[in-house]
Amino acid sequence: MAPPAGNPMLPSVDWQTAASCSRAFSRGGPRITPEGALDVVADLHRHARTAIDLVTDYTGLVPAATAPIDVVDRVRWSQVNIAGFRRLLIELGAENTAPNAPVTAAAKVTGVQTGAVLAFLSSRVLGQFETFSSDTGRLLFVAPNIVEVERRLRLPSREFRLWIAVHEAAHLTQFTAVPWMREHFHQLIHTFFDAAEPDRSSAAGLARAVRRALASAREDENGEPAPETPGTDVMSAVTSPEQREAISQIQALMTLLEGHAESVMDGVGRTAIDHVALLRRRFDRRRANPTTLQKFVRQLLGLDAKMRQYAAGRRFVDHVVAAHGVTGFNRVWERPANLPTETEIDRPELWIARVVQQQGLQGQGTAPNPGTAHG
Repeated sequence: MAPPAGNPMLPSVDWQTAASCSRAFSRGGPRITPEGALDVVADLHRHARTAIDLVTDYTGLVPAATAPIDVVDRVRWSQVNIAGFRRLLIELGAENTAPNAPVTAAAKVTGVQTGAVLAFLSSRVLGQFETFSSDTGRLLFVAPNIVEVERRLRLPSREFRLWIAVHEAAHLTQFTAVPWMREHFHQLIHTFFDAAEPDRSSAAGLARAVRRALASAREDENGEPAPETPGTDVMSAVTSPEQREAISQIQALMTLLEGHAESVMDGVGRTAIDHVALLRRRFDRRRANPTTLQKFVRQLLGLDAKMRQYAAGRRFVDHVVAAHGVTGFNRVWERPANLPTETEIDRPELWIARVVQQQGLQGQGTAPNPGTAHG
């Protein structure tokens, strides 16, 4: 069988270079004794198991028991994500899987860039449900980052670790209790890249898009911004209509999942964690006050959009839960058609009218069982 021809939207990556650079650029983390490190690992495993039970009780969703729980350092977190990215790119046809395939200079450059990005992220991520590197997904906790944050913010260790574990357990539940979720998420990503138009996604296409955007901005002789016209913005110029639809669905889904995890961690915290208000106040302050370097990297990597996802998704979930309870909100997990659109995220009353009221809410006492739902 011939190796994949490659996807025009995706550069090739030398993963060995990426792994080497992520190791070289990673910071070691806070000082801790070997005994203390072992205690942190055991503590996070224990809190993760507790958190899964608490999330199950709160949401009514029963996660699969097959996803492993790993407590890792920064280098190991990067390694797991490299494995996940590589597997995804193979699925997308962007990796040459032939034995002894030559490594191009461009692939090495991309490897350096990838390693540098992962090294930065590895010092910021507290936990993650990683969906690409295995068939089951895996729950990751980055121990040095959790210790570093709890020390810097002067947080009670047991409560903070459990609170973070609840957030990540909510993501594990979303992807393993809802039988269609993982396949649907992966399919959206495939749709985005499969719909690429080579002329649009090439460097020349991007250059033309930038020129059109600049020309459009200069059209008004009075110096006012020119009226916005379809196709003049860079994103419109370098993506097909099918890709823009996939982007919209991915954004709405990620906003929902992050907002749900935020809502669950505080909903569980109100009964299981004594100082949840303190945790939320100090943690939100950390998010809202990045350093200058962090601001730059956030913008470069699109992490500011992720910060907005937390807030917008949380507002949507809290609005629906306040109006119709967790049971009413759980209609979202029944099938992909019940997921909110980007417009509905901002106007949850539209989602309620379409899904909860139009379809009819079947009782308030028992949450639907997504394990029996069909996509």
